[in-house]
Amino acid sequence: MNQKQFNRWAKIKEKGQLRYFVVQSLIISLAIFIGRLIGFFIMDDNIWPGSFFYDNMSNFIFIILFSPFIVLAFWYIQESSFKKELKIRERT
Repeated sequence: MNQKQFNRWAKIKEKGQLRYFVVQSLIISLAIFIGRLIGFFIMDDNIWPGSFFYDNMSNFIFIILFSPFIVLAFWYIQESSFKKELKIRERT
């Protein structure tokens, strides 16, 4: 972890886990939703929005339910890297 990454994570950590959790989950969910919406209108001849939501409802539920777990895993991975780097910096 270089200095820039270390400082960035320190700022994110200062703001709190809940904020990181909510913001990142929303970003991932919205990005996937918008990508699917664009793909639907490009690839499908049917431009009726109701069919888009009906066809993708199970995908949206899956994304909304599981994206927080993915974000939480990334939090703990980044946190462990931060703690390792902090120990290394304290030794020197």
